[in-house]
Amino acid sequence: MSAADPLEKVLVAYGPEVVQDLMVHDNGRIEAVTTREVRVFEKCPDGSLVELHGQAKDDALTAFWADVAAFNELNEINGGNDR
Repeated sequence: MSAADPLEKVLVAYGPEVVQDLMVHDNGRIEAVTTREVRVFEKCPDGSLVELHGQAKDDALTAFWADVAAFNELNEINGGNDR
């Protein structure tokens, strides 16, 4: 994967919600703990997507979130979204 522009090369999505735990409290309230798997895809030149796994997925997520942080920092410097 190229590190040129992670926001252009990578699609980060969430998989389906999965119930991890259910708890019924004395007052009848039901509490559910759910998770959603993070899925990472690399965008190919032909428009297709290839799902990344293992170290490639970790590296892509690290680059993606670093790029998001840099974007947010630049956005704050430029006054945010105040229009």
